Amino acid sequence: MRWPAVRRLPNAFGLLTKRPLERVVSDAYVGPVISNPAVRREVSKVLKGISPSFTLAAATKLTDFRKPVLLVWAPEDRLFPFAHAQRLSEIFPDARLERIEDSYTFVPEDQPERLAALIDAFMC
Repeated sequence: MRWPAVRRLPNAFGLLTKRPLERVVSDAYVGPVISNPAVRREVSKVLKGISPSFTLAAATKLTDFRKPVLLVWAPEDRLFPFAHAQRLSEIFPDARLERIEDSYTFVPEDQPERLAALIDAFMC
């Protein structure tokens, strides 16, 4: 991840963003991990601790959430299929599902203006 060209590979940001990130943006994501051993240790702990059991346990409580929910999803997302968004929208009692085209997982990087407009409309 020290070299910007590597960051576009599928095991880096290549599956997350539809277009290459600006260098300053990708540096902000990876810089602390590259330059700080303490951050690397903490990131390693987090990644080793990821377990579907936590997600499944949290999912059982979603039906109890009674506030409005905005789900914003990229139909082209290759890591989190749109079917997951549809399923999730059916779990929440008051969910609104919005599609953001021309984007992958990192919607805020690919389509920041569209995302901001949806959040603004939802909050009003």
